[in-house]
Amino acid sequence: MEKKLIQFSLLTFIVFLFTEIALSDDQIPTEVFGSPPLIGNVKISPNGEKIAMYATLNNGDSAILIRDLTKNEPLKPIASSDNKSLKLLSFNWFDDEIILASAWLAQDLYNTKADYTRLLRVNVDGSGFEPLFKKRHFKDLPLRWEEFNQTRIIDWLPDDDENILVMLRMSNARSPDVIKLNVKKNSIKTVKKGVAGVGSWMTDEDGRVRIGNTYDRNRSAGSIIFQEEGSTKWRTVWDYSSFGEDTISVLGFGEAPNKVWYEAYKDGRIAVFSADISKQNIEPELVYSHPKRDVETYLRYRKDKKDPIGIGFRDENFHHVTWDKEQAEFEESIYAKFSDKEVYFGGTSDDRNRYIIFVENSSTAGSFYLGDKKLGTLDLVAHAYPALANKVLPAKKALFYKARDGLEIEAFLTLPEGKDKNLPTIIFPHGGPIAADGEKGFDYWTSFFANRGYAVVQMNFRGSTGYGFDFMKAGLGQWGGQMQEDVEDATYWAIKEGIADPDRICIVGGSYGGYAALMGAATSDLYQCSVSFAGVSDLLYLLDGGRRYGGEESLRIMLGDKSRSELKEISPVNLADQIKIPVLLVQGDDDSRVLLKHGQAMRDAMEEAGVDYIYIQQEDSDHFLTLKRNRLQFFEETEKFLKKHIGN
Repeated sequence: MEKKLIQFSLLTFIVFLFTEIALSDDQIPTEVFGSPPLIGNVKISPNGEKIAMYATLNNGDSAILIRDLTKNEPLKPIASSDNKSLKLLSFNWFDDEIILASAWLAQDLYNTKADYTRLLRVNVDGSGFEPLFKKRHFKDLPLRWEEFNQTRIIDWLPDDDENILVMLRMSNARSPDVIKLNVKKNSIKTVKKGVAGVGSWMTDEDGRVRIGNTYDRNRSAGSIIFQEEGSTKWRTVWDYSSFGEDTISVLGFGEAPNKVWYEAYKDGRIAVFSADISKQNIEPELVYSHPKRDVETYLRYRKDKKDPIGIGFRDENFHHVTWDKEQAEFEESIYAKFSDKEVYFGGTSDDRNRYIIFVENSSTAGSFYLGDKKLGTLDLVAHAYPALANKVLPAKKALFYKARDGLEIEAFLTLPEGKDKNLPTIIFPHGGPIAADGEKGFDYWTSFFANRGYAVVQMNFRGSTGYGFDFMKAGLGQWGGQMQEDVEDATYWAIKEGIADPDRICIVGGSYGGYAALMGAATSDLYQCSVSFAGVSDLLYLLDGGRRYGGEESLRIMLGDKSRSELKEISPVNLADQIKIPVLLVQGDDDSRVLLKHGQAMRDAMEEAGVDYIYIQQEDSDHFLTLKRNRLQFFEETEKFLKKHIGN
């Protein structure tokens, strides 16, 4: 009965608020891929009696929906945003009657764009939807400064039914304080004032501020400072350098007051260690390492235990590494039910009886389920993309190829259904560039391209994360150099294997991938067209922007020890006269990562050089195509552009 009620109420709500989309047997409408997921998240209330959903409505608005599982009532919206001035991002239950939501807006600041995030409270009856921090809270900051990031909750204080700890700059503009925020009374109290040089704080399992992370821009180095239990003094326990093999990242505390778990390199790969850091000579204990991958992860906790129960890292079967026996047995039982899918565990009720899971794979869009251990039920709650619920799309396949210098590169190939040779092909480098693509999980970009008949090649070029220190370091200073060659070599591989028709290849990317797409257009004869979304076009402008906001040192390391003239030589904006293929260039005017000037300057350079280009400047568009109208426009324009220049 429970299953029928949940499914019926959701279906009724969807029919009311969302447009139904008819699917053909072959080509899925662009609107399906060009829209954010209808349901982006589902979370269970602490008492297990309600579920909340984050939804993108048909008109592009975002909303938080509530369903009371104890009543035969449909879903109801309790908060929504038109995503123009304020964009809803996510939410969490504070208690059974209050939800805390995160939202953001991009605002002009000194001739640039900056992201401002806001923490909002809303009651489950829909009342009280307002920011928790007010302008009066920042009266001590200079020049009417108001903290950019107001959503850094560092401790939910599970034993406190009124307060949370939030890290933000309130007493000075240089270092964050730790503020105890009373969610019910909307009052604040400073529990730790900011300290010069400290960029972030961490609490122990009793809610005490015990760890600080410092950074020295002049030395491109940082340190971990620590306060021993019962002491008022702080001391440095670790020093590290940016992008160095001595990097340390504390993950969290456990029941023992001075024991922490942390990430550090072991034999060239990131591993997880634990140690009592109150000792003068710290004796690390290896907790988990992987022979082939960096263990970049987080600690997983259960409300009834202060020690972590495992980490977020997944093994070869894409299963969580879990130390707690009871939790591991439960997780294995769920994996067994979805042997052909990847399972992501969401929240649970406080008594751990009811829980949410999300399942998907690279060929199937995800679905949310509500489980009940006592009843032994596992019921469908919602599909992320209802229009794709019964569609099996082409899956990604992992492979390796060798770059021209012999370095082995992992890549992922997605082929259109039933075809594997002489195909129009998308070369699709990722953003970052210190990031990585993966084989698992649903990817709406690659699924869209494959559904249109294109082969898609994604490559984790040198500098990508997850492959160890040497591989990451090999990418430093290689913008426009060996990283770009790795992208080219993936293209050569696809041609050699007979997958790509050499006369029908387009290079497509966003952010750093957009930079690579523009560089590919300017420096290679392998491609017949190029699509750049939010692509970096001017490395000098990027570097100078980093100087204004304290990121110059990291950018310098990533870009390498190059002179300004050398950076000009690997900036697409200065290479427009070398572009001989059509370019689709899309840039958002609300992008705070890659500023609008990158797109406008590249447009002007291509206009002057006589390049065949299309430039689209998207209104209210950010770096992530958050809004439905922007995402859909990009996909529609990209589809037309690809069809014209490489067919399908």
